[in-house]
Amino acid sequence: MSLENEAKKLAATYARWLRNPEDALFGKSGEGVVLQIYKKIKQAKSKDEIKQILDLTQYSMERTTYNDMSRFINDLLNKIQSLDDQSALKFVIEAFRYFQIALATKIDDINKGVWA
Repeated sequence: MSLENEAKKLAATYARWLRNPEDALFGKSGEGVVLQIYKKIKQAKSKDEIKQILDLTQYSMERTTYNDMSRFINDLLNKIQSLDDQSALKFVIEAFRYFQIALATKIDDINKGVWA
């Protein structure tokens, strides 16, 4: 499986289990933890920077969102551990790009009544 597909699969899995997609995506200010991390991660240059950006204690979110995001972040960090800096960056960027899409789709489905 390619790195891109693995990143998408990881993101889709955790988006499915996230209990409060609105909080993760939009937060209270219109820009939730997922958008904040994605913005910062695009500027990162190394795995050390990625790890600093992915430290959830610096972001504001509900407790359940923090718990759900922690599981996603831990799995993400495990996946990039053996990768070089460039591959790790590509993987994390792709995972967060797809995570946003999956969460937005889930919110849309919830609003349509497709997802309870």
